[in-house]
Amino acid sequence: MLVSRRFWDGIGGLAYAFAKADGAIEESEMKAFANRIEEGFAGIPTNFPQRAEATFQLFYNLSYTPEKAYEEAIQSFAAVPDEVRHYRFDILNIFRQVIESDGKVHPYEEEFLRRLDADMERIVT
Repeated sequence: MLVSRRFWDGIGGLAYAFAKADGAIEESEMKAFANRIEEGFAGIPTNFPQRAEATFQLFYNLSYTPEKAYEEAIQSFAAVPDEVRHYRFDILNIFRQVIESDGKVHPYEEEFLRRLDADMERIVT
């Protein structure tokens, strides 16, 4: 399945929300986070090849709270329920790996992951 720009908007919003959930992040952390997202989702065919750069740019361009970024990500996913249905567990697994990659999981990151699972279930049913 070829995924859309809306799908990647959702992934990017989630990346921003998860990265910001435990506070401010440095540029090196932003790059590492964007790269891990790119690596994790590299196998998903897309018509939006600029996904890594677009995700990285979100860290510079957004000044949202993590909660607002999360809500916008869910709105993007709601527009493409078939894509979410197809990649739901990939999304959950990759974000689990991303939040665990620094050796510590912040309670806000855990909460976002629980909410994400429930919200994607709502979108696909």
